[in-house]
Amino acid sequence: MTEETARIWLTRNQGVIPALDTHKQAAVETIKNPFKNMTDLADVIILDPGLSVSVYQQANGKLLKSGKPIVASIDDALAVLGTSAVIDLVIQHKTLTEINPNGIVGQAYKQLMSRVYHLLSILDQFISIQGIRRINETRSAAVLHNIGEVFACLFDYRQYQKFQANFKKLGADVNSARPVFGFGFRELGRVICQEMHLPLLVSETLLNTATTDRRLRLIQLAADISHQAEVGWYHSSMKASQEVCAEYLNQSIDGFENLMQQTAIESARSCPISDILPAAARLIMVSDPKGPIELPDAPLPSWAVNPVKRTSSQGMSRDQIFQVRLENLAASGTANPEQMTGLLLEHLEGNLHMSRVLLLTLSADSSRLGTHASRGVQPSSLLNKLLIDVNTNRMFRSLLAKPLGLWINPASYSQYKDFLPHSFKNSVLNEDFFLMTLFNGAMPVGLIYCDRKQSVSDLNKADYIRFKDAIRLTSSALGRSV
Repeated sequence: MTEETARIWLTRNQGVIPALDTHKQAAVETIKNPFKNMTDLADVIILDPGLSVSVYQQANGKLLKSGKPIVASIDDALAVLGTSAVIDLVIQHKTLTEINPNGIVGQAYKQLMSRVYHLLSILDQFISIQGIRRINETRSAAVLHNIGEVFACLFDYRQYQKFQANFKKLGADVNSARPVFGFGFRELGRVICQEMHLPLLVSETLLNTATTDRRLRLIQLAADISHQAEVGWYHSSMKASQEVCAEYLNQSIDGFENLMQQTAIESARSCPISDILPAAARLIMVSDPKGPIELPDAPLPSWAVNPVKRTSSQGMSRDQIFQVRLENLAASGTANPEQMTGLLLEHLEGNLHMSRVLLLTLSADSSRLGTHASRGVQPSSLLNKLLIDVNTNRMFRSLLAKPLGLWINPASYSQYKDFLPHSFKNSVLNEDFFLMTLFNGAMPVGLIYCDRKQSVSDLNKADYIRFKDAIRLTSSALGRSV
């Protein structure tokens, strides 16, 4: 019955899946390159659900009309279509920017594409362990494994938002969209496979029955871990998924967990989308119940490694002058933390030209963050009364666990906003800011917040580097002055 409901939904919610802009650009460049061939083009198309579905739909539709069996790989589908038809298909295919420029639907789809890259990275690890052949067929099926959710996101976003709210509220055990749509994404995916002539391998990965086919099983296992990572790494469902995978692959659980976390990091590096929240980010944002990971001290900037002369400020940059003043305070033996943090706030406001600077310090029991000092903030502003419950907010709890910096900007804000406390968002009323932990030795003091809301110039990468350097120096000086 749910599959029939999905079929009815599909008749009302259809459209062409746009190509990711970077994928289409790479495909067009491959077509224009005289040293590239159809195999090279297949390697690009296989990564993009939109281009893949269009290629399969046309090639397999053509084969079915002539009574021939459908193909299961992009390489074979391109051979069926022929060079000129393939070129026309790629050139005419709409991109995400053309269909959803800067829209929330497009942003949600890019987040799904990040999961595709994560799934592929995991699958590649599994394939290397198992020694699977015919990799292109397996990878192509993996890219289309979440096709039901892709359609829901792109063509019924209002309902998809409700699903996401349930997913985030209830956690990773919410594996079905039935409470919202009346069917699960797997049922919808199977219907799409039938209607659009996708390879049998895709629809078989969406079956709920057990399988002895290693390719199917590896796709399902990799998809499960990429799905669980959407809400973090240190929860019971993720642990159970990793234990199942480790047992199937005959791996130790500790070694497998390390492999999966390293794979998430590599996936984030390979994904061409920058304004999304990759699975690796949740390794930082979600606390490990075993306790925070102890990291080595962050390296100081080059101008701080080599001490500058302290007799004169002539010829020194503002950053170097700040360093000298900070070191003099630390070496005096009489300085207190208030003087050092005051110097830091002065530097951020005056030398880095931040329009609003906050020092949020921890309460005695480390349960709350509250505004301790500020620069550029009106006395009546809510920022001066800001209070954050650390125990109930995973993001701030994770930031305080180790020396971390975070730059949230308008392009990435939607990916972080659900992790930010309401009190913080209501006080800041800004989508472009820096955050970083301030430490005193091994103990967190609190967080530094900076923005340029009241300035005509935007924050940039150079500012962010200087911001982090200043806080690292202050943390180091606080530790030495104890």
